[in-house]
Amino acid sequence: MGNGTKLLDRIKELYPGWNTTRKRIADTIISDPARCSFLPIREFASLADTTDVTVINFCKGLGYTSYSEFRKELQSYVLEWANPSERMRVIAKSQDSAENLYKTIFESERMSIEEAFRLNSVEKILQADEMIRSASSIFIASHNASRQATNYLSYRFSMFGVEMTALDPVEEQQSMTRLTMLKGDNPLLISVATPPYGKTTIAITELARKSGIRIISFSDDPSCPLYALSDLAFTCPTMQSFGGLTNSYVPYFALFDALSFFYYFGHEKEGKEKEVKYLKTAYSQILESL
Repeated sequence: MGNGTKLLDRIKELYPGWNTTRKRIADTIISDPARCSFLPIREFASLADTTDVTVINFCKGLGYTSYSEFRKELQSYVLEWANPSERMRVIAKSQDSAENLYKTIFESERMSIEEAFRLNSVEKILQADEMIRSASSIFIASHNASRQATNYLSYRFSMFGVEMTALDPVEEQQSMTRLTMLKGDNPLLISVATPPYGKTTIAITELARKSGIRIISFSDDPSCPLYALSDLAFTCPTMQSFGGLTNSYVPYFALFDALSFFYYFGHEKEGKEKEVKYLKTAYSQILESL
């Protein structure tokens, strides 16, 4: 991901030397970067009251090879600095009706699940399953919004008696202490990151790597720094229909569900079924006696 903040600083720096047209383009960007980062070139040119060619020349003047490259850089700023409600406002304004917005969301989520299972094979899930089974202790690293995903992962596996210890990026001392108090000789770290990638999650993952801890990661794209640090990396694509302005956690949840199903059905299935049947019977008896 690029540095959108430097992009805006460069526009402001060069602004005094530009002609009226370029200043109008710059004013359009500075006044509403979130909206501009979402627009196709024709709509952006119309908003700035200029032509596609002029916009392309503006982008090249800033050192970009295309409008798409420029827009991606602008999106990095929006992802890092625009609050969720601002992003959703931009997304909502891009649709001509509420019905079309709902349809777009539905199709985007469906496609993100399909893409997640296309990019991540059954063999990869089986490999992750084996790493979880053989781990002497399991840690989870995530930051801010990514915790929504890891909370679900931890919940799913807690149903099977698997404890996953969350490393709090805010409480550095606590995280370091937990990493040093490893149980057994085969610990595992599961790291999850969504844009903008949390530096603390990356730092903890890199530290774990240097400490010889095996790592499974989940993120939206191979460009995420977690990929180079991981023994096994899963790709959970974001909602491309909205120009990367918002993250989808649906593919994360879908892969976590698949992983937990693999774990359950391949791990003492018969014994688990008997245990569940016994608990159901005992529960019914207790209810009847009340």
